[in-house]
Amino acid sequence: MKRRHFLRSSSLALSLPLLESVRPLRAEGVAAATAPVRRLVTVGTYLGFHTPSWFPKASGRDYEMSPVLAPLEDLREEFSIFSGLDHRAPNGHKNWSNFLTGKGTPGVSFDQIVAKQIGDQSRFESLQVTCGSPGNGQMSYTKEGIALPAIGRPSVLYGKLFSSDTDKARMDYILESNGSALDLVLDEAKALKKTVSARDAEKLDEYFSSVRDVEKKVQKQRKWLGVPTAKVDFTLPDYDPVAPDLSLECEGIMYELMALALETDSTRVISMLVPGQGQVFTIDGEKLSAGYHGLSHHGNDKNKIAEFNRVGTEHVTRFGEFLRRLNEKKDAEGRAILDSTAVLYGSGMGNANTHDNSRLPILLAGGGFRHGVHHAIDRKKETSATPLLGDLYLSIMQSMGVEEERFVKATRNMNDFIL
Repeated sequence: MKRRHFLRSSSLALSLPLLESVRPLRAEGVAAATAPVRRLVTVGTYLGFHTPSWFPKASGRDYEMSPVLAPLEDLREEFSIFSGLDHRAPNGHKNWSNFLTGKGTPGVSFDQIVAKQIGDQSRFESLQVTCGSPGNGQMSYTKEGIALPAIGRPSVLYGKLFSSDTDKARMDYILESNGSALDLVLDEAKALKKTVSARDAEKLDEYFSSVRDVEKKVQKQRKWLGVPTAKVDFTLPDYDPVAPDLSLECEGIMYELMALALETDSTRVISMLVPGQGQVFTIDGEKLSAGYHGLSHHGNDKNKIAEFNRVGTEHVTRFGEFLRRLNEKKDAEGRAILDSTAVLYGSGMGNANTHDNSRLPILLAGGGFRHGVHHAIDRKKETSATPLLGDLYLSIMQSMGVEEERFVKATRNMNDFIL
């Protein structure tokens, strides 16, 4: 046989990946998972923060708020700070994706594990957003290790969330013609059972699983087309502020739209990547002396650190506004949305000056967890019981009804810290 094959029916030819041989198709469906009504938001800043200015100097409950986190002072009972957490994963900008995947090579991200469990309860399984172009940053990954693209234009996100009847009619017409490609070629696939190698079996499992996932998403889109989209009181700006030096403005708008997405139950899983490139920000009418990325490589220069902290404080200020919106908005049961939404904020970069991905800046807000504390993890006396960032992820997932017992190297949880 040739290494490239097609499964054929009278009306369709489905191309297979390159194979040594061909294994049979497995087309059975996957039952929808059930989970409590919870939400997850993950926000990562690509260049991180100057962590000595991020972490409070004292641990425990009576800590003094750090300079960069000062805009969150009024919310201190709504979040917890963690120092000393990471995944013990490789360093470098290219490994920034450790933040949600926990390892240096691409693998499924924390948010997508959750999305697969609770995503069928809302119109969109998950949303990935950014501000303009994310540059080289990637945050959310499928189980196959494929990076999910992020929406960078506020107008596009708004249109996706609150599409018009005309938009839905057009989409319904497009989806009407889509049957199941796998069902059409099922007999042809089964006829190839005897030409199977173990290597191809694994490859085809992944391939047909991916095709099925796409088809499920198509079917889900059709189902939700019949459900009216929410009407919201929100006015888009006259233009999308997607130029790199306007990304702070874009960030604020994206947070507003994210809050609306949660309030209207359009999705229950959102990930936001705050990009970091060479943009030169103007803050309070003053243009900074260097680009954002250049400031992150401050070389311990006090002036550059001060300006890097100004950018970091702007990020935290906008994040604080997002938390306040979630605290003010109510869900269908009359609770503050923040109380039923776990919000993870931080970065996959611990020290951008040296490209160090250890001791990450981590903040967890909402979710009904026990908050108001700075948890300083002692890394000087590290043992097998010293928690990893993945242990915090396990606690969040388990609280949402996602029964995971391991996240890469993490096998415990951090329930003692937040429950």
